Amino acid sequence: MDFPDLRAHLVAEAARFRAAALAAAPDAKVPSCPEWTATDLLDHVTGVYDHKIQSMRLLREPAEADRIARGGVAVERFDAALAELLAEFDDRGPESLAHTWYGPDQTVGFWIRRMAQETVVHRVDAELAAGLPVAEIDAALALDGIDEMATVMLAWGSRAYREWVADAVTANLGLEVGLDAGERAWTVSVTAAGIDVADGAGTGTVVSGTPGELLCWLWRRLPVDAVTVDGKADDAQALYDLIEMFAQ
Repeated sequence: MDFPDLRAHLVAEAARFRAAALAAAPDAKVPSCPEWTATDLLDHVTGVYDHKIQSMRLLREPAEADRIARGGVAVERFDAALAELLAEFDDRGPESLAHTWYGPDQTVGFWIRRMAQETVVHRVDAELAAGLPVAEIDAALALDGIDEMATVMLAWGSRAYREWVADAVTANLGLEVGLDAGERAWTVSVTAAGIDVADGAGTGTVVSGTPGELLCWLWRRLPVDAVTVDGKADDAQALYDLIEMFAQ
């Protein structure tokens, strides 16, 4: 997905997130993040946006002392952070240098993509907190998010943070599960070197659903049995459990 489309999705999903968060009672619990209230969720997304603003401005990992001080109520802080984030994206452009946690890509474009995906997942959280039906996720955005989860979070993350995930990887050696979103498919394989991802759903256990369903399943916003499993249910459960380490 190109950067103008990702930015447009970020704006649209931020508006949906804001509306859902305000529809929830301030102290309403977020079912998918039970330690948070709706206000906590608003503040979390505000903090994420502010962290990315400072990552671009400072070209390093922001420290606690770099935290942006914002006044007003939670939604006002969110509005201000979103406006500044979009201004930074527009002023710099996607090819500009930025500090990111993803070694292969140190550009503003990485954050445009990541923030579009971050926002759609938390929009789902806000809808759940408000007791609203979860609105359909744009198929192209969801497919991009599935690919990000597979190639960035799982494949790269399992190697970059190997010491942290080593026990979980070792416990799942040989696990192979396909992800079939209709228009695209991936195979996730757990090897001694880390998690590998290949195109196509493979011939073993396959988890399938709409792009939006699979994105929410991978981010554990749907229960493990909310998608179709062709093959071993235990394999789908094992992948779902493993992903918890990568889908915070």
